[in-house]
Amino acid sequence: MSSEIHALDTILKGGFPKPSAILVAGPAGSGKTTLAMQSIFNAAEKNEKCMYVTSLNEPISMVNKFMSKLNFYNISLLSSGSMNYIPIGTETLDKGIYTFMWNLEESIEKIKPDRIVIDPITTIGSTLDEEAKRRFYYDLFLRMKKWDALVIAIGEFTGDELLKSDLSHVADGIIYLSNDEANKRRVHHLEVLKLRGQGYISGKHPFSITEEGIILHRQELTEMEIPHFTDRVSTGIKGLDIMTGNGVIRGTSTLVTGGSGTGKTTIGTQFIAEGARAEEPGMIVSFIESEEQTLTNASSIGHDIRDLVSSGAIKVVCTSMSALEAGEHAIHLRSIIKKENIKRIFVDDVNVFSDLMTPLDAKDHIKLLSDMFRSNGVTSMFTQRPDSINGMHFIEDYGMDTSVLLSLKEEEDHIDKTITVMKMHRSHHDKGIRKFEIRDSGVDIMLPSSD
Repeated sequence: MSSEIHALDTILKGGFPKPSAILVAGPAGSGKTTLAMQSIFNAAEKNEKCMYVTSLNEPISMVNKFMSKLNFYNISLLSSGSMNYIPIGTETLDKGIYTFMWNLEESIEKIKPDRIVIDPITTIGSTLDEEAKRRFYYDLFLRMKKWDALVIAIGEFTGDELLKSDLSHVADGIIYLSNDEANKRRVHHLEVLKLRGQGYISGKHPFSITEEGIILHRQELTEMEIPHFTDRVSTGIKGLDIMTGNGVIRGTSTLVTGGSGTGKTTIGTQFIAEGARAEEPGMIVSFIESEEQTLTNASSIGHDIRDLVSSGAIKVVCTSMSALEAGEHAIHLRSIIKKENIKRIFVDDVNVFSDLMTPLDAKDHIKLLSDMFRSNGVTSMFTQRPDSINGMHFIEDYGMDTSVLLSLKEEEDHIDKTITVMKMHRSHHDKGIRKFEIRDSGVDIMLPSSD
């Protein structure tokens, strides 16, 4: 049975078994209610009968107020019969939790819902001692199996509390949502901890909460089919085109690695300007410079792109580190790609993600961006500064198709810039170390005359 959250179905390898009782757990603010509401309202739009049972003593007007900002929340479904709102007041619970259970089953027998949300289940039975609570939860979840529905029970737990909870033992499946701190920022993750009867994709899956609801980055942002191209596109730099065998392959990703002052931004800007002039709309993504600085720098190397930006042939997206949320930023880039039919992207530079995330999450996110661009048929270029440990450079290429290294070589009375194509998938390439200069007209690579 579909979760009605497309990307979650990918993680669940198709959806939830039906009937089943799924515990959606996590601390306050982790997105539990959003996930559950997204599931039942999307299902109700498809004429499934759904039931929302809440023990929070909140009138429907309050529920409407905090959910109405989400696009999937359609209040008209509450009067259509597809969505049924069942509040549980304290007076009901005061009569006894088994009275509550019998009343709930009467409503289920009458409505015959396809899916049910109980929000939160941890309030029910909270006044019982541990033994009575254990017995009640066992009875309740046993009865859930007979409702012939997908039941999503919401529980507020930390990770340690969940391990000790009786609910984790009686539930058929557990989805844990967390709001982890990484480099002084909060990052949402979803993890399937248990799912009886079927496999699932394990691990922590980063997500954002947007107006569309839960957006799982890896699953939502890349298409299933990645276009395969064989033709080449010019980088805008004659010497680099020669070194890469007449340009890079369309729809592939290139990583340009180099220290400060080696010319990374210059190469990327020239790549975008070349595309715009060839009627390939481009986008410059910067975390360091403002749009005005980006335009001024482009002019200094002979690429006045102001008119191209004004006409919409080039989009400039500048985001400061203080305002950057990686997942939402990626979603924003994808929306521009689709709306503006972007064909080239230059991201300057990816080190910003290492400053925001754990090393593993940063690596995954950069690869996610590369895959997202590929899946949309975009030819991309990224820059990064190499990590240095004990004087040695360590370069991570994130699985990109082409890797280019820029270096500074100190001579007696000057410093030479050099460029090397380190790797290039599906293509022969120049493996030499070539000197280059940045002139008023852009990048000029000195190649042997035989080349």
